[in-house]
Amino acid sequence: MGSHQYMPDADVPAPPEPPAATGREPADDPHGPAHDPPRAERRERLGRLGPLLLTSHIAWALPSAAAGTLLQALLADERPDSKVASYAVLTAVGAGAAVLGTVVAGALSDRTRSRFGRRNPWILGGALVSAGGLAAAGLTPVFALQVLCFAVYQAGLNAMLSALHALLPDRVAKVSLGKASALGGVGYLIGTTLGGVVASKSVDDPTAGIQLVPWTMVVAALLVFFLARDASNADEPRERVAPRALLRSLLPPRDADFLWAFAGRFCVILAIFTVAFYQLYLFTDFLGLSTERASEVIALGTALLGAGALVASASAGVLSDRIGRRKPLVVVASVLVGVAAVPALIAPSIPTMIAFYLIAGVGYGTYLSVDQALMVEVLPHGGSEAKDLGFLSIANTAPLVLGPLLAAGLVTVAGYRTLFAATFVLALVGGGCVLMIRRVR
Repeated sequence: MGSHQYMPDADVPAPPEPPAATGREPADDPHGPAHDPPRAERRERLGRLGPLLLTSHIAWALPSAAAGTLLQALLADERPDSKVASYAVLTAVGAGAAVLGTVVAGALSDRTRSRFGRRNPWILGGALVSAGGLAAAGLTPVFALQVLCFAVYQAGLNAMLSALHALLPDRVAKVSLGKASALGGVGYLIGTTLGGVVASKSVDDPTAGIQLVPWTMVVAALLVFFLARDASNADEPRERVAPRALLRSLLPPRDADFLWAFAGRFCVILAIFTVAFYQLYLFTDFLGLSTERASEVIALGTALLGAGALVASASAGVLSDRIGRRKPLVVVASVLVGVAAVPALIAPSIPTMIAFYLIAGVGYGTYLSVDQALMVEVLPHGGSEAKDLGFLSIANTAPLVLGPLLAAGLVTVAGYRTLFAATFVLALVGGGCVLMIRRVR
């Protein structure tokens, strides 16, 4: 990320961690570090880390949710005749930067040696870069600079997230993975809901809103850095990594379950955001509401989505740990997301959109509270958790590249109603991919 001074180094061979400690079977992988220093003694029940996970996910989800609506409003003011295409370009370039930041920062985090551990420097550094990038996007009216600043925001954000997500396999016992995943999901939902409310209050002055909202990430990163201190790994044996070997380590693992997990998450996230990308335009251009009325309905809808999702998320993660199963809950959640689109597909209106928010909220909350635990358990080996989770996180960010393009194409060719049909199909396909995973129950 450029905000730290740690050199990327490879781990030297060390005894592999027993499979029972991680929920994964060890496997050799020519594309990443094959050995992992034993860290089982550092895995424990959540304790102080739990509230910090909740806070951290609130802190990044709030500006992420607010920025979407505020940037749409900003572009509608500055580029009214090309707002849809401009937003597609902005998010596509930003998502490309997010993918790069996720994989590179994840691989470097796995190799970082410091007195602060492997993850905390990247959490704080990524938050600082991300907040600065988004705030700068609100300072310039030049579209090219807005795109560049948004790309910096996305790269920094995903560098932070690659390290934050790696705290689960690093420091959380398997019996608490569902609870940890649920706390992250609940935090994301609270942050998204608050972001929608903040955006609705700032839509008349999007520039000021864009400059203010991202600094919540920095506050949360500082809390993690100082209250969830990681053990120093500065003295761990290491050897220099040749550039070619580092590039090879950026490749994903060759593992069928890993790829099915990636495909399932990609489809479900794309299903959700196919509608969410253009929700402001859905209400103004499709349903004929004024911008002010649309912002009110979006605030109500996101609040209802958050309420339904919070109830589902709080219970699903605990249930997942109790029954020791992840897949059934993720599949049910995927189906609910698809079903949520049916009323609006058949009879688009404000009431059916409210129904979409409610049903999708329950499905999305269940999905978020269990999916991250499933992703941790599907990892094929130890030693490169941040990099491998980073690849799985691309399934979150890649829809930001394809989603606006897919949505813009569907709207241009066949109108806004087709967005709901796409959501239905993609969610069911995503659930089917999860069913194909064999290593996780």
